[in-house]
Amino acid sequence: MDVLLMVGIAAGLIQMVGYILYLSIKKIDPNPLTWLMFSYGTIVLTVLEWDKNATWAELFLPMTCSILGLVVMGRCWYRARKKEFAASGRARFWPNGFWPYSRWDQLSFGSDLIITAGYICAWLLATGHILAEGDRETAVLAFLILSNLTILTEFIPLIRTTKENPEREHWAPWAVWTLAYSLLGYVTFETRGFWDPLMLYPALNAVMHGWVAWIARTR
Repeated sequence: MDVLLMVGIAAGLIQMVGYILYLSIKKIDPNPLTWLMFSYGTIVLTVLEWDKNATWAELFLPMTCSILGLVVMGRCWYRARKKEFAASGRARFWPNGFWPYSRWDQLSFGSDLIITAGYICAWLLATGHILAEGDRETAVLAFLILSNLTILTEFIPLIRTTKENPEREHWAPWAVWTLAYSLLGYVTFETRGFWDPLMLYPALNAVMHGWVAWIARTR
């Protein structure tokens, strides 16, 4: 277990290195909506994993991602407001880039909101002894699976804009993050086996981050 904890911490530290790279490469132009959903969705998923008794080795990376994802999202928000002000002389609190206009963007954002509302309702019902603890655990498991599946839709705006303009991203941070999620996958596999629901988080993220790294390599 000590070895797995060290690997889990290493995965979180490598994840942090990826964020340092992402924030330091000035030519990167992040997709605001995707990063809004990343920061929002990762926080929800971290809470769900904690509620499913994930180990600290499994939680260190998503906790790191939750904090630093908010930093990137905040930077996107600041840049979007600055861009709006330069174009029109005024900037709304919620800039244009953060609104989901396409059907897929709306589906992804809406699913995150529904999952969060469902989890909060289940928690309140269990706290008020209206919902049995066993039923709440079943609900948490269902929300955990759904929350992981929204990873696929969260990447849609980013992949679309990266395919259209590869120069907006850089392959290096995404390759580093792919390595971090692969290590987390190893920790989760050794702790729970391949078919455990907690395996969805590192597996899906390793594939999707690797895909973005592959697309962005053309820059």
